[in-house]
Amino acid sequence: MSDPIVYFGRNPSIMALVHHQLRSAGHAAEGFMEDDQLRARLDGGPTALLIVGGGVEEGPRQALRDLCAAKGIRLLEHYGGPDQLIENVRAALATG
Repeated sequence: MSDPIVYFGRNPSIMALVHHQLRSAGHAAEGFMEDDQLRARLDGGPTALLIVGGGVEEGPRQALRDLCAAKGIRLLEHYGGPDQLIENVRAALATG
C-alpha cells in the first residue's frame, strides 16, 4: 500500500465522511482534528498528501502550508463539497 493520505479538519461529521470516501477509493487514510497531533504525525512518517478542510482557520492553515513546503508534502486545501473530494485527491496526487 502507498503512503497514507492525512486529512485535517474541525468538523467531526465531515471528517467521518472524508475517511469513508478515501478508504472507499482504496487509500490508506488518517484524520486529525488537533493541530499538535497532526504535526506529530507529519513529523513521524511518510505522507502521500495532506488534505486541509475548509473549516481550518487561516493561522493553522498558513503554518501547514509552510510545513508542507519545508517537508515536501503535497497539500490539498479542499473547499469543495464531498462530491469533488476524490477527483481533487487524484489530481493532487498526479502532480508532482
